[in-house]
Amino acid sequence: MWCPKCRAEYREGVTACAECGVPLVKTLPAQVDASGAEDKVRILNRLDGRENLHALSDGNRAYVEMGTKYEDMKSTAFSFLLVGAGGLLFLALAFAGVIPVQFAAYMKGIMGIVMGGMFFIFLFIGIRSFLQLPDLKSRMEKEKTQSDAARSWFFAQYSAKAVDVSAETDGEDEIQQKYFKRSRFIGQKLREQFPGYEEAFTDYLTEQFYEELFPQD
Repeated sequence: MWCPKCRAEYREGVTACAECGVPLVKTLPAQVDASGAEDKVRILNRLDGRENLHALSDGNRAYVEMGTKYEDMKSTAFSFLLVGAGGLLFLALAFAGVIPVQFAAYMKGIMGIVMGGMFFIFLFIGIRSFLQLPDLKSRMEKEKTQSDAARSWFFAQYSAKAVDVSAETDGEDEIQQKYFKRSRFIGQKLREQFPGYEEAFTDYLTEQFYEELFPQD
């Protein structure tokens, strides 16, 4: 027999716990596992580096800078435009006889349909990518404005020491615990001051500011 409260074991015939006064049961209910938050803290304490903390973060969505997106889109646009336009020009010159191509007549027809369709798709992708560049450039400028505003405000309010004091870090804390406390504090303050910022962008700024404040970590 078992006490469901203190989990003490009794011999058969005893009906109530001498300490708790509650009726005994034949089997104990399964113990409730630690909460997810507690599990996360325990895992954080075992991690070797800050990179692994990102995998456990609730806001671990990777943020890609608009400047990177803009350059990637520009590269895509020009690459597909050149390949598409160049391919169509090659086919036109080949069918006009300017560029000699030794194929049977039926093969030329197949080549024209297949390769022509492919080059038209390339050209379409290039044009579509090119048309997206102005919007990406505008978003890139907006991102810079928001980043500058957040940086100016935060660093005017907090130094590395001020963050540690406010985040209640302790000299005995492991580096993973310090990172968790500091990042949580920086992110919280940015969300309070700039509630309109995207969550992923705020997480990105948090990481950027952390690296500037605590480069030794």
